Amino acid sequence: MTKGIDPWEVFVCHVPANAQSPVYSGLPLRLPLKPDEIATVLDAKVTRYFETLSNGMYQPQFSAGGEVTIGVKDEPQACVDEALAQSSDRAHGVIVIADAEHNSTQPGGFGNPGGACAVPPCRASATRRSAYVGAADFSPDWGDQPPMDLIEHEIGHALGWPHSGYDESAAEPHRSALDVMGDSAAPRAVHPARRDAPDTLAINRLAAGWMPTSAVAVIPRSGSTVTLAPSNGSSGTRLAVIELHDHRFITVELLTATGFDDHLPGSGVAVHLIEGNDATRIQTPLVGEPPYDHLLTAGQTLTSHGWTITVGGGWGATLQPVAGRPTVTG
Repeated sequence: MTKGIDPWEVFVCHVPANAQSPVYSGLPLRLPLKPDEIATVLDAKVTRYFETLSNGMYQPQFSAGGEVTIGVKDEPQACVDEALAQSSDRAHGVIVIADAEHNSTQPGGFGNPGGACAVPPCRASATRRSAYVGAADFSPDWGDQPPMDLIEHEIGHALGWPHSGYDESAAEPHRSALDVMGDSAAPRAVHPARRDAPDTLAINRLAAGWMPTSAVAVIPRSGSTVTLAPSNGSSGTRLAVIELHDHRFITVELLTATGFDDHLPGSGVAVHLIEGNDATRIQTPLVGEPPYDHLLTAGQTLTSHGWTITVGGGWGATLQPVAGRPTVTG
């Protein structure tokens, strides 16, 4: 469910004060959250975010679902299970907000795109499509401006998107500032008043059906020339793809330091190694070091995986073989 109106139901999960799960244990705060109030906030802010990302092709809509309570020994997944069981036939997904914060060593949430069904779109209780976050982003400390970036990240997972620039060995594994599926709070680190996540990569738009194949230039081994348009736009060549072999390729796209990407130091060309299929896709930035926010600009060159990418004026991309292997120059 990545196009058109997408009905989500919002549930609040009540966590016992003596919860034993390491996610919640030792944290006494329980917030008086209300599903209808949360749904109103999400409908105003998260809907706008995804409408912008999709150029109007995807509109999540949020309504109150209800409240659920889990047991002392239950894990967060129990919140989702209870919400799915109570969701209505109308809901294509459920989003669950716990009334308890998470311990700092625990993930803030998770998302699930759910399984296939015979005649989609199908109700959430059949597909198990869901998103879940803890209470931290709805703390009174945020006043009437709670951050939406983590929720936007988890809904991204529910759309089928994988992490970007993820390193499970790092203390903070979400290391890329270039994608909602990386460090979703990266814009807030630069602009404290920001509440939305970064934009998303062209590969995610393509997977969601928000980018036509006509916007993708598949680079032949003999070389080619392309001019890149911003990947968050609606026209032109928005993505160049270099095939390495089956299920392994390089993506080249132009990111502009505007809109949801106004936290970037400047506009430039992002390069990613993409491995696997939609179910197991790994998206690794190839330019610079974490948070990967310095992109290739005019006159700069990157050589990786047998290709050379050199950025020229006007964001043109000329591709030539180097040392017997295809080369990208732009």
